[in-house]
Amino acid sequence: MKNLLKNAIASAIVMSMLFNCSIESIENEQEELLFQTPNAQNDCADEDPQARVTNGGTIAITFQISTLDGTVLHLVENIAPGNSSGFLTFAPDDIVFNISKNTTGIQDDKVVFTMNQCMSFDMVLGVDNYLVAGSPDNL
Repeated sequence: MKNLLKNAIASAIVMSMLFNCSIESIENEQEELLFQTPNAQNDCADEDPQARVTNGGTIAITFQISTLDGTVLHLVENIAPGNSSGFLTFAPDDIVFNISKNTTGIQDDKVVFTMNQCMSFDMVLGVDNYLVAGSPDNL
């Protein structure tokens, strides 16, 4: 009888623990994590757009950022192979990005993008000394 009482109490404890537990889907946990993960777009507080160029080519280049009307916003000369201009900020607008190469037989690169707040354009000059295709990203 003594063992029966102990077994009954142990069974009651186990049963109460089972009824107090809840089972939730792992999908719910993943959804909660998604909502808790900070969104990169929310981190941008109307920051001005920015751009840089990395010279992966074999010749020095000049990087110019200007508006459509020709106003020069930034000019970085003699960016050696393997170096970059660093990120340069400017006001939102239609922006002309010009990469000049003072070498005969190699054409300059020029692209135009509408740059809004919270945008970044990370350009790369390839080993062939021409701009690798790309487009601005939202921060």
